[in-house]
Amino acid sequence: QCYHTPSGLWYHGSVANRSAILLTVPATLRFRDVAVRTVTAACHLIGNLDGETSSKDASRLDLQRGFDAQFISAFSEIFNNIAIHAYERSGEGVVSLTLLPGADHLILEVRDEGKSFDLSLVPQPELESLPEGGMGIHIARACLDSLDYEAGPPNLWRLTKYLVSDGKR
Repeated sequence: QCYHTPSGLWYHGSVANRSAILLTVPATLRFRDVAVRTVTAACHLIGNLDGETSSKDASRLDLQRGFDAQFISAFSEIFNNIAIHAYERSGEGVVSLTLLPGADHLILEVRDEGKSFDLSLVPQPELESLPEGGMGIHIARACLDSLDYEAGPPNLWRLTKYLVSDGKR
């Protein structure tokens, strides 16, 4: 069963029963905001699965809440990398999101059919030189409890963040 909210988001099943929120968008930076708004709405559900989230404000990013800001920052970097590097700014292909909200965490699986790569070969950035690029993976890792990548096709990114991190995840 799918539900359409006033904010324009489609939800599959019941979030309280841990069903997934699904979204597929073109793999271009033009559609990044659509994906970010959906992920933002899912962030608002974490720690608040009793349905009290206002649909009016569901897609507004609350920078006062570190969980939301960090998760959105990480996701935005991954989306950028997919659109720019995996699809080489071609405007072809799609990015598919599967959001799995839990009571105290959010898991986001991001799939694409673009060019894959070896995540272990991404170098640590030289932070002293303040590079203009090459920081996306580093930022995502710093913001999340777990960042996993499986080269495809399809390529699969798995982003995980807990409301309270014990530093072991």
